[in-house]
Amino acid sequence: MFARTDQFYYDSKTRCQIKERLPGGGGINVARNLKRFGLAVTAVFPAGGHHGELLRQLLQDGSLDYLHIPIKQETTQNIVLSETASGQNLHLVFPGAELSETEWQTCKHAIMSLSPQPSMLVISGSLPVGVPPQFTEELVASCQAAGIKVILDTSGPALLRALGPGVLAAKLNREDFEALGYRGEKDPASRIKVLQSVCEQRQLEHLVLTLGPDGALLASRSGELLHARPPVVDVVSHAGAGDAFVSVMTWKLFEQRPVREAFVYGVAAAAAAISTPGNQLEDLQWLEEVYNGVTVMELG
Repeated sequence: MFARTDQFYYDSKTRCQIKERLPGGGGINVARNLKRFGLAVTAVFPAGGHHGELLRQLLQDGSLDYLHIPIKQETTQNIVLSETASGQNLHLVFPGAELSETEWQTCKHAIMSLSPQPSMLVISGSLPVGVPPQFTEELVASCQAAGIKVILDTSGPALLRALGPGVLAAKLNREDFEALGYRGEKDPASRIKVLQSVCEQRQLEHLVLTLGPDGALLASRSGELLHARPPVVDVVSHAGAGDAFVSVMTWKLFEQRPVREAFVYGVAAAAAAISTPGNQLEDLQWLEEVYNGVTVMELG
């Protein structure tokens, strides 16, 4: 839910108005963007309770194909609250619903039973409570066996365990990068060597480290070692920025564009997303303008 208030008040009532309700969550944001780009896409997700029903209705209104797995617990509603006086945003994120073993096993079975079989799978968002970290690792292995290319954008142990030969591309944030054990210098050249080493040791194709306003790093087994920085943009909302990155990089890789192009477009997409309201990448012309302003440095 997106809401606004004239001013935040602490220890007092802050009166707000609802701006709009949008379907969200990492995978759903990615699916909505990919549909906007013209790809045939199906979102697979667990949903329960009143908010789960609202989520399904919003997706139906947007004509997005989806497969939902019913769960007992209530789907979470998060809030982005904007303060008119300062232009600042609060992104209030609540714990997601807990899934039983039967529910998360049903999710995995549903993904692997999709017909027709997808050529790519984007695994996006944090694992729900109750889902073991090996879920992602096992899902990646199943996809590899079936010939499905995987784009990985999760976090914590679920991400680190799944980094391997079944992954076409994975996106790390700085916390995930440090969880790999790196305690060295923070300059791009030092970090890119670690990313390159992880790609080689774990046999994944492309690994991205996002750096906020400093853009992102890319290491590929093919030899690409890049640092891309976006142009300065006005910040409107950070909601969906990382999902925009993954969406556009997935889109370009699906179209078999060079990974350099896909990566730079991803950096541009994140910058374009934070400069526009909502959680979806709507203005593709603006994306092109931002893309043309991205600075790319070779680190190899």
